[in-house]
Amino acid sequence: MSPSSSSMLRDGSYSSRRDYGSNSCTSCESKPDRCPCKRSTVQYHKHFRPPTPIAESIMSSPANNVNHKKLNPSAIEIRPSIWDVLPYYLPCFSWLPNYNISKCIGDLIAGVSLASFQIPLALSFATSVAHVEPLCGLYSLAFTPFIYAILGSVPQMIVGPESAISLVVGQAVEKVTSHNPDLHALQLSAVITFISGGFLFFFGLCRLGFLGNVLSRALLRGFISSVGLVMIINSMISEFKLDKILKDLPVHYHTPFQKILFLLEYAPNNYHGPTTALSLSCILILIMTKTVKKKLMSRYRWVVFVPDILLLIIGTIFLSIKYRFKHNYSISTVGDFNTKGLDKLLNPLSSENRGLIPQLLSPGFITAMLGFFESTTASKSLGSSYDLAISSNRELVALGSMNLFSSVLGSLPAFGGYGRSKINAFSGAQTVMSGAFMGLLVLLTIRFLLPMIHYIPVCVLSVVTTMVGISLLEEAPADLMFHVRCFGYDELLVFTLTVLTTMFYSVEAGICIGCGYSIINIIKHSAKSRIQILARVQGTTRFVNSDDYLKRANRKNANENLDLEELEGCLIVKIPEPLTFTNTEDLKERLNRLEKFGSARVHPGARGRRSRTSTKYVIIDLNGMTYMDSSAAQILLEIVSAYKKRGVRVFLARVTIDARIRERLERSRVASLVESSVSMSVVGLHQDIYVSPYFPTIEDALSAIEDHESGNSSSNLTEDNLSLMSPSLVDSGIV
Repeated sequence: MSPSSSSMLRDGSYSSRRDYGSNSCTSCESKPDRCPCKRSTVQYHKHFRPPTPIAESIMSSPANNVNHKKLNPSAIEIRPSIWDVLPYYLPCFSWLPNYNISKCIGDLIAGVSLASFQIPLALSFATSVAHVEPLCGLYSLAFTPFIYAILGSVPQMIVGPESAISLVVGQAVEKVTSHNPDLHALQLSAVITFISGGFLFFFGLCRLGFLGNVLSRALLRGFISSVGLVMIINSMISEFKLDKILKDLPVHYHTPFQKILFLLEYAPNNYHGPTTALSLSCILILIMTKTVKKKLMSRYRWVVFVPDILLLIIGTIFLSIKYRFKHNYSISTVGDFNTKGLDKLLNPLSSENRGLIPQLLSPGFITAMLGFFESTTASKSLGSSYDLAISSNRELVALGSMNLFSSVLGSLPAFGGYGRSKINAFSGAQTVMSGAFMGLLVLLTIRFLLPMIHYIPVCVLSVVTTMVGISLLEEAPADLMFHVRCFGYDELLVFTLTVLTTMFYSVEAGICIGCGYSIINIIKHSAKSRIQILARVQGTTRFVNSDDYLKRANRKNANENLDLEELEGCLIVKIPEPLTFTNTEDLKERLNRLEKFGSARVHPGARGRRSRTSTKYVIIDLNGMTYMDSSAAQILLEIVSAYKKRGVRVFLARVTIDARIRERLERSRVASLVESSVSMSVVGLHQDIYVSPYFPTIEDALSAIEDHESGNSSSNLTEDNLSLMSPSLVDSGIV
């Protein structure tokens, strides 16, 4: 078919007009508008041969350059060997055989670069955010990369403590210890890490990686923004040295909003001058260095590796030792803590710790879901950048395993982070060994440099936390403006609900409310039927959703002539989605609305424009129905039976060749109630007749309706008990 005899569609294909190449009827050789055998009952003529589809012409043309290969039906039955499967379950075997010196050097450089700024962050998250010992953050950064190097599948992923996760742990620790001061924060951290690791490992074994899809980007942005605000608010208490006042007050300030009220009430008259001055100086230094680095990064790539946070902490350690901050200026320092490590491993399931599980189950689950979602976001972003096939289920097993292991050390929960993983890839990392090298450097720091942490001012670590919180807020305005521009009111509502609930109640409540709203939206989306009423574009064999065309004409160009033809007495509907128990009930209601109003978008309380008795035929186009459960088949049977009782003939067109769906239609007796089509195939000198309950195209179903309306004895419709020796088949010459 040449483009000159057709019109181009939006997808680049061509749709033939009335002429169909020859512009004449194939039966009587007349013009379409003067054809003597034209019927008026149905505005469609079966004698006008439709054009050959482009895909069919390409496949059948001998002159094309496309090589054809017969599909091997046994391809899905090929069983891989154990050596082929082993790298899937233990990803380290996929890169170990090809590991060489050049990759090792790149991983080592990346590991050193990461350790320079991840060690201060781990200390800050542990002391200022999670309210646990510094070793908890360092252990999380040191040991988990070795586990991920064995089980992880993303080469550039770096695991360790995260700001949002540490905040969840910190709020849980603060809440539990306020009511029971005898409990050690190390115990609580171990139990939360164990619970989160157990959840993730179980989800991975059960192949529940799709659960990460429940958390939308708007929900994540709302949570990250609220976490940034909470981190800034909590850090300000230490930056003004108001910790002791907050602890001694008879009233407990737990929520972020309550802490804002506390700061407004007590900070103006009770702030500590030297601590506040040091905090402001450090904030200004970090802001200035960050601004300078951004300006120089476009010209000098190496600027990104300048460890400004590490240099700031080293400088404050030197000043703290020289000028004796704690004794001369009463500036609080990290002070004495356990620098020798754990005397023995912790047992998260001991009798004492088992009693804490009911209290910490909620923060443990929230930690698992947030960590998994953040790690999944990072892994998918890295996977798309480096063309990697990422399995969410394998990542779940890896994250769960490393947290189960690190829980016996009392470390903070560890997950993958997109920011540091991106820096890792930018630093030249080739494999997960870059994380292992970083962990090795952290272990060396614990062994030889840990006593120096004693002199770090607490307010400086709080300043680092504040800068992290500010960085978490930087992308929120752009995301909000994007959703405003796209009228994404649902996303804006999720963002607002998450932030407000977090500020006025807690982080756990914020993520629960946001998740709950997202799940309700998912259920609403899946329970809503997307049935369409089809109309034919005049002069073509193309059927389109009439609601979309009419809506487009009303909104954009009311004078546009769409030339849509509605088939008198025939209702053509399309079900472009899987049918399940969630959306089939809505399908019944929308079918009634289509029959009454001719559109699914008319308000059900409006006055009907059609009479139900005018409908004599219903064609259901099932192209796109890729799945149907038993409950949906039962309701579909009720729909077809109701039409049958009213004398309405039902046709099923373009049913998928999936054997499970066809078998379900047969077993549910839906296929026995719909009208059948008769087709004939010629093999050699023999003619085989097939009676099928399904029509291959909508045009075939319309041709059958046309023959039935005209009383043609060669009807393509068969009655319920039609046999091959029935008069209609004998007279038609088929038998």
